[in-house]
Amino acid sequence: MADTAIDKAQIVNWALVELGLAPNFSIDDQTPLGGFVDIFWPRALARSFGLHDWTFCRRTVQLTRQAATPVTGYTYGFDLPGDTVGPVLKFLSDPRRDTPIRDFTIEGKTVFCDEPVVYARCKVMVEPEDWQPQFADAFALLLASYLAIPLTQDVDLKNDKLAEAVGTRSEGGTGGIFGRMIAQDRAAAPVATPATTDMLQGGRTGGGDWYGKW
Repeated sequence: MADTAIDKAQIVNWALVELGLAPNFSIDDQTPLGGFVDIFWPRALARSFGLHDWTFCRRTVQLTRQAATPVTGYTYGFDLPGDTVGPVLKFLSDPRRDTPIRDFTIEGKTVFCDEPVVYARCKVMVEPEDWQPQFADAFALLLASYLAIPLTQDVDLKNDKLAEAVGTRSEGGTGGIFGRMIAQDRAAAPVATPATTDMLQGGRTGGGDWYGKW
């Protein structure tokens, strides 16, 4: 892997080989193949990044506090990050403590709460060059499943590649290679203490659903 750059073109060509096709894609591809990649690459991105709170694309940022006094009844308003994937995973008053802020509300691109300093734990999009090799491999399988119908008209091939990537329908989309990676990623993360778990389960206000992994 160290001798070969894992970029978008490389991953697309992996997907083509999975379908039994020639690995002839390039970034400036103006053929119908390039058009299909433009259509299905974003869908595969959304699905693969949305499967789990991947540690390699997690980022904690301090939010910018707004000068205006909120009309929501909360003391402060903060700008939400603009480059995140999905909702914020967790709001924190101390980035080294895993206890989330529980009393907050979100309107548009602003989060309101009574904490004077707020950090947000988010997922951000990461360029393919910075993906873990195992993630790139699983992504290629998922992309192959999207490309199977337009390129081969083979429904069985589509289903086979989808099952390899994310498992069967009965597994709820968390099986296959991605499912094994999710289990490994969770095992590598620190285990929450009982107190932290209780706090997570005890959240209130309209923002409570935003703590969980999606």
